[in-house]
Amino acid sequence: MKKVIAFSGSPIKGGNLEKGLQLVFDSTGLSTRFIRLADLNMKVCIACKKCAVTNRCVFNDDINPLLEEIEQADALIFSGFPSYGAINALTKIFIERLWPLRHRKFSTKGKVSASVITSAGQPKELCDYFEHYCTDYLGTNYQGSLAIVGTLPCLSCGYGESCQVSGFIGMHGEGKAIEEEHFNNFEDNIEGQKEAKQLGEKIAQVLL
Repeated sequence: MKKVIAFSGSPIKGGNLEKGLQLVFDSTGLSTRFIRLADLNMKVCIACKKCAVTNRCVFNDDINPLLEEIEQADALIFSGFPSYGAINALTKIFIERLWPLRHRKFSTKGKVSASVITSAGQPKELCDYFEHYCTDYLGTNYQGSLAIVGTLPCLSCGYGESCQVSGFIGMHGEGKAIEEEHFNNFEDNIEGQKEAKQLGEKIAQVLL
């Protein structure tokens, strides 16, 4: 049985990103594992390069057992969201900790991959980022990205209508009130759900 591993890069359990990723994941219909990066004991890569010898990290945390699972997996689904114009830190830390798999053996080459992104703005930069990472750095057969419209954090921080740097004001103008319609919920995103299922089915078709 083929195995798919999905990595949730969101610290928000059950948020839009995780719901979209879960649907892609479930739609493969394959033997799978869903991993929340926020639950991992995961240190930051210190670029010591000692993993070049063993293809494993010197840190005694949750990453080395996960590297073994990744080597045995047939498909990998990554996810993340934009933070200050770049991929969010949790996802980036995890991506850097996969460096041991690139040394000599190139353990991810030939695997199938895809990504899920949530963004309140334009997600193209992150879609391009994951395509570049999965194709050029992991050597995988990249099947594309699912881009989900997310919800601005400014809507729920308590100061979205008055903050000097509010993303809500930037998008809707001053004097606007935050309404329920401004919140994006994946449960209501029929087109996004359709695309999520199609991406999951595409992954399965490539593997079978």
